[in-house]
Amino acid sequence: MAQPVVQMTAEQLQSLIESVRLAAVAGASSAAPATIHTKGSFTNCTSRFGGQRDHEAVEEFITSIVTYKEIESISDEDALKGLSLLFYGLASTWWQGVRKEAKTWGDAIALIRDHFSPTKPAYQIYLEIFEQKQEDSVPIDTFVCQKRALLAQLPEGRHDEETELDLVYGLLDIKYRKNILRQDLKSFRELLEKGRIIEHNNLESEAVQGGPVRGMKRTKRCTHCNFRGHTFEECRKRKTASAGDD
Repeated sequence: MAQPVVQMTAEQLQSLIESVRLAAVAGASSAAPATIHTKGSFTNCTSRFGGQRDHEAVEEFITSIVTYKEIESISDEDALKGLSLLFYGLASTWWQGVRKEAKTWGDAIALIRDHFSPTKPAYQIYLEIFEQKQEDSVPIDTFVCQKRALLAQLPEGRHDEETELDLVYGLLDIKYRKNILRQDLKSFRELLEKGRIIEHNNLESEAVQGGPVRGMKRTKRCTHCNFRGHTFEECRKRKTASAGDD
């Protein structure tokens, strides 16, 4: 038996197509996982600050939390509210007393710097730079890093790299200045590369000198009593035995 042919008008067909399309869209929407938007916070931030008055420690802490804030997309308002989570000890006590002064995130960062790492006058920084020359046991990487950290505390634009090299070069241990001419240096990178080569060569030289030296005089050993420090002819034990036999 033949199936009856269903006839539809153009309007009915268009309505059917639209109904199917809407049903498909609704089904896809319900199947898609819901996206949960959460606010960023310092809850999982591992950086902590206890109130030590140390320029490097303060800058390291600030750099760490500013970077974390950007990565986690924490708003200034939420960052300001959660900043207390990162303090302990003296810093926590200090923050309780000054937090009302921090109206913005920028205010909070400025307060931390002003209280725990106030800007040193330039003359004091220069005194610290020239206070100590490089000791023989201090690697060039460590020494240059320390001096450049001090130079970075000077007002911005005070010296170019050429001038900073002049300041640091004169403080280097003589073993570097003997092998590296100042006029051959254009950057700190070149200084460090040449300095590492000198350190490597010195280590090799010390290793060779610490080994057995060819031609070194051997310690005397007696063939009679087998003790070191004398020969067979000098052996008192042999002479005593010989005298007894006589």
